[in-house]
Amino acid sequence: MIRSLLLPGALSATLLLAAVTAATAAARPLDDSDVNVPDAGVVLHERDGDPWRVTAFSKEVSASHRATYLRSADGISFTKKKGYDELVPAPKGGKVAGVPYSSPGVFDSVVIFDDKGKAERIRTVRKPLSTAYPAWTRDGRKLVLSIQKDGITTVGFVIVDPVTGTSKAVTVRGVEEHAVFQWTPDGRYLTAGFWDQEWDVRVIRQDGRTHRTLRNVGIMHGADSFSPSGKHLLTLCLSMEASNFCVWDFKSGKLIKRVNDESRAWTIGWWDDQHLATVVRDDDDDHRAVVTDLNGDITRVLATFSAKANRERVDLVYTPSR
Repeated sequence: MIRSLLLPGALSATLLLAAVTAATAAARPLDDSDVNVPDAGVVLHERDGDPWRVTAFSKEVSASHRATYLRSADGISFTKKKGYDELVPAPKGGKVAGVPYSSPGVFDSVVIFDDKGKAERIRTVRKPLSTAYPAWTRDGRKLVLSIQKDGITTVGFVIVDPVTGTSKAVTVRGVEEHAVFQWTPDGRYLTAGFWDQEWDVRVIRQDGRTHRTLRNVGIMHGADSFSPSGKHLLTLCLSMEASNFCVWDFKSGKLIKRVNDESRAWTIGWWDDQHLATVVRDDDDDHRAVVTDLNGDITRVLATFSAKANRERVDLVYTPSR
């Protein structure tokens, strides 16, 4: 999601560490903008006024599980949350969605932590189906998770309402097997990738019916593939000659810009309407999270990954800071 999967509110100062158990991983400020996160093996290069902020991270601990950490309100420590593969703070702060390693009984579930530390488990789908890749609406009111039939193949989505503690599962025919469902910027519809002799993106009603289709636009990229304004959609568009990031006008479906993906290891998402956040690697396989303009030129380094972070496949979770 990085979430570098990246992922597109601020991490609320009221997000209490009571929501998280286990030891706190010290994150040491290096100067006014750098924060060293030893358990991640990453140094964050942050600035006041950044539109995005790292609010959680995960790393691989086995072939089937990841360890997850949530950032504290002080901004300089991360606390490990045992038993979760994913932690995704909501936009606007106050809630965190956790995908547990396992759920009791015959139903899979998602756990919602509120700003007072209370945890509520909400059923999603009947096993052996499972759910993954939680994505919040931009107002932080609802959550969608992708349904997987074998831990890999996407077959639909689950909409979760944390206020009522309810969920609704919907099967979607023809969705691409590795697709991840996301909300449109207004929170009215969902989007996902479909393969039908070409890479399409469908806009889907909450009952699973197709609202509209963007034909042959490529593979959606980033935890939120939509620009902050909501006007543009980011994809990886493939051809026989090269792969490129493509920026599309979401309303018309017209191509706005091609950006050479060069050495990008993976996509975080949009930084602002004129810049992207990606992870790049150099010839020595060193990784950095960077900001690039729409010409593909690096304008800033956001995080530096150590060899340890690369081995453990560290994913940084970014959420909007305003």
